[in-house]
Amino acid sequence: MTEIKFVLGITFLLLLLTTFVIVFVFFYQKRFYFLKKEKQELIAKYAQLLLQSKIEIQEQTLQHVGQELHDNLGQVASLIKINLNTLKLEDTAGTIEKIESTKGLTRQLIADIKSLSVSLGSDRVKQAGLVKAIEVEVERLNKTRQFIVTCQVGAAIPDIDTDKATILFRMAQEILNNAVKHSKAKHISISINNSNKLFILAFEDDGIGFNTEDKRQSAGAGLRNLSSRANLIEAQLRIQSLPGNGTRATIELLL
Repeated sequence: MTEIKFVLGITFLLLLLTTFVIVFVFFYQKRFYFLKKEKQELIAKYAQLLLQSKIEIQEQTLQHVGQELHDNLGQVASLIKINLNTLKLEDTAGTIEKIESTKGLTRQLIADIKSLSVSLGSDRVKQAGLVKAIEVEVERLNKTRQFIVTCQVGAAIPDIDTDKATILFRMAQEILNNAVKHSKAKHISISINNSNKLFILAFEDDGIGFNTEDKRQSAGAGLRNLSSRANLIEAQLRIQSLPGNGTRATIELLL
């Protein structure tokens, strides 16, 4: 009788152990497939956001090119045409003066075309790097003469993965666009630094500012886009602002 009880006990323990193993394997596989699916969704979302960022950069580039062609290159070319059409060969002094003026305008036109060609690359960040791409944006904003934009770059800024750099650049564009459109700022400062493998990209303006709590509750599309991009590249986004005290936005990425 004792032996039967012992065998039954062992059998019960084996059944219990087998059941535990089966349940454990079942939940492990379920969890594994869930994590695999979640990873695939994140990769797909990352790829989609990366593509969206590239398209947005290209769209803004085309807008910038169109504006430059209309406002700057077209104007300079028109002045060159006027100078050449109004040349009076009998007026030697006037002719020489207009020719010199036309030479200067031609040099300016060539320089502007070279500067504009930087923006026409199919992938600005990949070609020029994140820092240079941001510096080109600074030049573009300063040319409007509506803002004074400065960019301070620290020493030994490391290379950043191209995909992450593309998303960072699009975030930078969005922050700058918000400052231009809504802040009523006159001065915008940018700092790019690296400290203990922590890449820090900061923007500060002297605009009207806003209530950050109200913005979080309303969760506008711009702020949602910034937060979504930051989360996908595992960066920290901090926005500090108060009405009348300007805005500071900081992106931190661990390299």
